[in-house]
Amino acid sequence: MNWLNSISSSLLNKSLDGLWARQRAISDNLANIETPGYKTKSVSFEDQLRAQMQQAGSSGVTAEDQIGEIENVEPVTTEASDETFRADGNGVDLEQQNINMARTSLNYSTSLQLLNDDFSRLKTAITGNQQ
Repeated sequence: MNWLNSISSSLLNKSLDGLWARQRAISDNLANIETPGYKTKSVSFEDQLRAQMQQAGSSGVTAEDQIGEIENVEPVTTEASDETFRADGNGVDLEQQNINMARTSLNYSTSLQLLNDDFSRLKTAITGNQQ
């Protein structure tokens, strides 16, 4: 097993990918707030990661296989077809999108900091130096 790849770093990397995709979808939603007929996009990936982790934990797969399965998880973008907030059929709720944007930004920053902490610990283990 590659010592740079761990289950936690793979999960954090995949989380960053999913959060980035969600941030793009929210940006699209906000950019199209005045577009008649536009439907809100949303991105899901947490449930897929959770299901994969539960499946791997119960079946006794190796860490390498588990990392491979984590890397195969892809964010899923869906479009809300039944939500409309205006007479022109636009489905974007500005307040909800701003809340989602803030939550996603915080989650992205937290995941990035956790990944940075992983590499800092690895650096300390290799060099023996503490900063």
